[in-house]
Amino acid sequence: MGDRLLDFYHKADKVGGLPAKIRLAVLSKSSSSKAKSMEDSAYNIQNMQKSFDIINREFNEASTSSVSNTTTKDTVDSLRKYISAFSDMFLFQAEDHNLKTSAQQITVKIAESINVNRASIWLYNEDRSGVVCLNLYQQDKKTHSEGAILTKVAFPKYFKILESNRTLAADDAHTHYGTAEFSEVYLTPLGITSMLDVPIFAKGKMVGLICHEHTGPKRKWNSDEENFAYLMSSILGKILEHRA
Repeated sequence: MGDRLLDFYHKADKVGGLPAKIRLAVLSKSSSSKAKSMEDSAYNIQNMQKSFDIINREFNEASTSSVSNTTTKDTVDSLRKYISAFSDMFLFQAEDHNLKTSAQQITVKIAESINVNRASIWLYNEDRSGVVCLNLYQQDKKTHSEGAILTKVAFPKYFKILESNRTLAADDAHTHYGTAEFSEVYLTPLGITSMLDVPIFAKGKMVGLICHEHTGPKRKWNSDEENFAYLMSSILGKILEHRA
């Protein structure tokens, strides 16, 4: 099946061991076990080659630079969390969970892995005039809530960006074009400073989004965090397809 795809993981292991393999999984949005079951198509190989070229360059540069051990350890620890979360969510696809229960477990896993205080899943309503919160987990209080509604009429700029099928990474959510609309009514009361939102697709259609909300000092989202968020949305899309 995916012998050629799996070979990239063997090459990554030679380049940088476990950290390089985890980094490859995050960039390519597929674990080694998933790669093994995928087709060795030209598209899949091209995607994996592109991801491998990035980690090959990064790890070769790191070996000739004075990157601190602390920075390297922090990066590896983060990548371990990401691949663990990916593995756990991948298993959800094969298990018959109630959607509400699954959403609660998923938001907890996302919040803990990417280290945000608030993680939530939102799905479009029937007429696609807005999105409804399937589950919101607040990490500091260990609480779940649901049912809140965001409408296109109230937040047109936000939905315009989301419906362009792009990741919305707002380091300063109060001034970012797509999230500034939330500043007075939502961000300020809750102490939210930075947001990272990614669309969810199921059966080729955008059906909702995953929202990561950071409280405290403003946070600059990095490429690993954005790739992880996209990876989680992809898995969640598969879960929603399974339960449709």
